[in-house]
Amino acid sequence: MASNSTKIARIGSQSNASLRAILIDPFRRVVQPHRIDHRLASLQAAVGGNIAWGTELQTGDVLYIDDEALLKRNPAFFALGRRSFAGRGLLVGPERPRITDVVSSVEEIAKKVRFDVAMDVDKLLTVKCTTFETAQEFFEYLRRQRDEELE
Repeated sequence: MASNSTKIARIGSQSNASLRAILIDPFRRVVQPHRIDHRLASLQAAVGGNIAWGTELQTGDVLYIDDEALLKRNPAFFALGRRSFAGRGLLVGPERPRITDVVSSVEEIAKKVRFDVAMDVDKLLTVKCTTFETAQEFFEYLRRQRDEELE
C-alpha cells in the first residue's frame, strides 16, 4: 500500500517504446535484463505488485521495489550495496523527466547484489523516531544516509 511519501516514477501512457531495465529477483536468485514500457502497469508487473521507490544509484539509476513485499507470504530479500529490500526490484534509468534506459549493466549490478540476506521482519516493521534540533542537522543526517547507501 503506497503512502503519500512514496516516490512514483514519472511515466506516461503515450509511448509504448521498450526500455532496458534490470530485474533483481530474490526468489529465483537472479539479476537479469528486463524490458519495460512507459506504463505503470509494466513496472508493477515486473516487481509483482505496487511499486515504491527503493533507492537511487550514483549513475542516476532508480530502484523500484514491491511496496507490499513484506506483507506477502514467504518474502524473499536482497541487498544492493548496504541496503536490504524485500521482494523483487526493478532498476530503471534516470528520470529525465520520464524514466529512461538503465545506465548500469547487468554485470555491474550482479556484483553489488547479495541474496544471502537474513532479515528480522519484526525489526523492519518497528518505527524508530529521530529528532533534530535544526534543519542543518536533518540535512546532514540525510547526506550521511545517502552516502552510506551509495558506497
